[in-house]
Amino acid sequence: MLTKLTGIVLQTIRHNDRNDIVTLFTRQRGRVALLVGAGNGKTARMRRARLSPLALIETEVNFRETRDLQFIGEISSPHLWRNLYFDPVKGAMTVFMAEFLNRLLRASEADEPMWRFLLSALHSLDTLERGISNYHIAFLIRLLPFAGISPDLDSYRPGRVFDMQDGSFADIPPLHRHFIPAAEAAYIPLLMRMNFRNLHRFRFNVGQRRQLLQWLLRYYSLHLPVGEDLKSLEVLRDVFN
Repeated sequence: MLTKLTGIVLQTIRHNDRNDIVTLFTRQRGRVALLVGAGNGKTARMRRARLSPLALIETEVNFRETRDLQFIGEISSPHLWRNLYFDPVKGAMTVFMAEFLNRLLRASEADEPMWRFLLSALHSLDTLERGISNYHIAFLIRLLPFAGISPDLDSYRPGRVFDMQDGSFADIPPLHRHFIPAAEAAYIPLLMRMNFRNLHRFRFNVGQRRQLLQWLLRYYSLHLPVGEDLKSLEVLRDVFN
């Protein structure tokens, strides 16, 4: 069945001598892995450029049930990002987000709210002029409700710790080690107000930003198959050090 897809590129890897596998998060079918011709000619180079991490593409795929992997059709770009691949800081954010989303959306089906959020988030990153060093923190925070793991802010009281396994605040530390102490947990309600319009107002030093990222990745990893061992973290550290 011929199906038109609009997708965000999550990953492209080598499959064999003739083909690569490109993984998309699509509006119509969620996560989709497709075969794309490899090569070193001009056409192949242009195709690879269109399949850069987090690129927005359109294609038509003739889905056949007898195939484990479908072949991608002609690729077009309904919108070209202006700065994601030319600004070094935005480029580092792009690499990080693509790797994170590739893990988060591992078994995803079509999800219209998630799709709209990601498209809006990418437009925000592409046009952002202030507070860029906080963007990845804001992205992970704003993504929480779409991932279904928003913290229970109603349970917050001054002096309570944040239990990352339970996703709520508690009067005493839990028996496990996955919690945020009361002094730091007091900032969580404030951080949950961060968005792509006000992130320039949050002043963090390198150490604070790294700690926030570590806590956010641990929180995601406790609830979803994300992991804290993202290779792109080294890219972020190099940019912000």
